Amino acid sequence: MKKTLKKPWLLAGLLVALAAALLCGGCGGDKQTAEQAEPGIAVEVVQAEVGQIVNSTVVRGNVAAIDDVYVVPKAQGVVRSVNVSVGDYISNGQVICQLDTVDLQTALALAKSQYDTLNTSYQEAVKNRDRYAALYAEGAVSLAQYEQAETTVKTMNLEGARLQVQQIQDQINNCTVRSTISGQVAEVSVNPGDMAGSGPVARVVDINQVKLVANVTESVLTSFSQGLEVPVTIAAASAQPYTGRVTSMPVAANATMTYPVEITIDNPNREIMAGMFAEVNVVREQSAAESLIIPKSAVNNESQVFVVDAQNVAHLRDVETGLSDDNNVEILSGLSAGETVVTVGGYLLSDGAEVRIVSSESGAENESDAANNENSDNENSDNENSENAAAAANN
Repeated sequence: MKKTLKKPWLLAGLLVALAAALLCGGCGGDKQTAEQAEPGIAVEVVQAEVGQIVNSTVVRGNVAAIDDVYVVPKAQGVVRSVNVSVGDYISNGQVICQLDTVDLQTALALAKSQYDTLNTSYQEAVKNRDRYAALYAEGAVSLAQYEQAETTVKTMNLEGARLQVQQIQDQINNCTVRSTISGQVAEVSVNPGDMAGSGPVARVVDINQVKLVANVTESVLTSFSQGLEVPVTIAAASAQPYTGRVTSMPVAANATMTYPVEITIDNPNREIMAGMFAEVNVVREQSAAESLIIPKSAVNNESQVFVVDAQNVAHLRDVETGLSDDNNVEILSGLSAGETVVTVGGYLLSDGAEVRIVSSESGAENESDAANNENSDNENSDNENSENAAAAANN
């Protein structure tokens, strides 16, 4: 009796799976063949070049005026006039404001009158003493009479009256409030009619020179010295750095255990204002201007590099390193300018290994292409499987 297959769809599914396996096997073979067509280990390289390693530290702070004075009057009184405004440039000794002196002028007139009266009496007493001195020498008056005349002169206290006049005159002079420095008026704190006393009436700053007090650590302090010129960047005033000069070196740490270094900056155009933010780029160490430098990633832990020759063969070579920064290292010996060194992939190499030079961009593109091809193959495979499954279901 002839037997028939009761499940024809099962056979169709097996045939589809077998075809898919053969197709994938063919794709893998092509991929391996393509990889084998490019010999050598893929590496990234650069050429050793001449440059300079500079290690620096940025110190920040705020600019202050060389002279910054709050003018406080020596006398108290009502403000009668204010002679300056904010922004005015004034000279040392120029009048800022005038206080009322009416009462003091009256007191001065009275003191002068008393002094003049006392002075007249004093001059008469002196003459009388001198006359008694002559008579006493001749025996015409007694010693007691002479001493009485002398005592009268001493007790008149003419000097005290003179000092009283001078004191009131000084108070009147102090009512004329003057600047103690040359500079620009930054603040005016009084108006006519105000009572001036213990508080400041104005603030005057001299910004023909400004200073920056940079608090630095002990490791950075050694990079400074008296008279050293340093670039100072004040972005709010100019895009170009200013030249600052170290004018004061600390002898001890402050309360924050840092060391205040004072840097003075000439400001003839007065474009730098007190309070502006400033940065100083301090060079701690630097290599020679024409040093040989390569990326740090090219040097292994044993101070060795792989040098690639014209035949794309990598040779392991010992080098002597110098200064380094975040990215590069100085090569003191063992390498010449223009030689090609491996920066990526060196851990896969041995001395004499054949290499294939790629760039980071091309490597990324190859990976992207491979991923896209793989996704495309998977999509095609999925589509074929779907179509075969649908055909088997229809049968």
